[in-house]
Amino acid sequence: MLDGTQNVGNGYIYTFEIDSDTGTLALVNTTNAASAHPWLSYDRNRKVVYASGWSNPIAGQRTYSAYALQNDFTPRLLNTVPSCGTKPIANQFVENHFYGLDFVDPCGDVWSVKGDGSFGEHIHGIQFEEGATLHGFANTPDLKYMYIMDLGGNLVHTFTINPLQQINTTSPSISGAGPRHGVIDPTANFLYVIDEEGLRVDQFKLDASTGALALTDMSLAITPFGLTPSNASLYWGDEIALSSSGVTLYASTRSRDNNSTGFIAAWDLTATGDIVDPNGLFIVPTPAGGGTSNILTTSPWNDNMLILTDEDMDFAALYNLTNSGTQLVELSRVDISGTSCCAGSVWVD
Repeated sequence: MLDGTQNVGNGYIYTFEIDSDTGTLALVNTTNAASAHPWLSYDRNRKVVYASGWSNPIAGQRTYSAYALQNDFTPRLLNTVPSCGTKPIANQFVENHFYGLDFVDPCGDVWSVKGDGSFGEHIHGIQFEEGATLHGFANTPDLKYMYIMDLGGNLVHTFTINPLQQINTTSPSISGAGPRHGVIDPTANFLYVIDEEGLRVDQFKLDASTGALALTDMSLAITPFGLTPSNASLYWGDEIALSSSGVTLYASTRSRDNNSTGFIAAWDLTATGDIVDPNGLFIVPTPAGGGTSNILTTSPWNDNMLILTDEDMDFAALYNLTNSGTQLVELSRVDISGTSCCAGSVWVD
């Protein structure tokens, strides 16, 4: 597993070893990075890692970097290119192209990718309305449609991927919800979106033939305090993730108060991607508030394992879903101090 840093200063990429048999997590390498990297993604073979860069700008612009993974899973820098804006965040690799989004400036980038995984040509930019703050991608399994979550615009933008063209926008369940990230169930029947300010997960019915979204009447609380908590100002929604088989949906919440914890919530999904019970499996506290992290990433190979990264107390933790999927147990934790750990992570093998 690889993890980055969030601080706009010296950047590092951490290489962790996960032993699923013993349930242990160990830091095996710390690599100086081209920048502080809050978001990591990978190519189709998980041999190249792409990273959004928040430091060491090029001609005043923040950056994206590509790294090849060596035999010991430490990253080797391939190249770095400028982003369209001042705070690049979400990025992904799709069909030999790299896509990046900016959180401050209403724009995105599309780059070609060379055979070695490095960035090639800047193909074109993606422009959004003024006030858009873009934060996450979700793609249909057949890679026909792409959805971009827009916190500031309070919208989900629908694009065709080839050619890249916006075809629609859809609003979440409430005004000011702030769509942040999204996931699509394996059957492509539903898109689930976590709302940063709304403290909920919204369910959208997805038409896989047209890409059209329709908001359902299902919204899921991501804190123990319900859909309209009186203490909503203390929390902000963060991450949403699916288990490798797509049977468990997770969502995490951060605390704005250093004296309070965040939360991890989970729900069972049916074979067609719907929610089994809106009340869910559990909502459990995280070890700390999470800072700007409390980011979840699920294992691609083990249906019950996930990683939580925390920027408040600077740690990465390995969790396991047990007791017939009703209990989340922390198995192992690695504390990393003094380097602005920890941010977005990716599983590689």
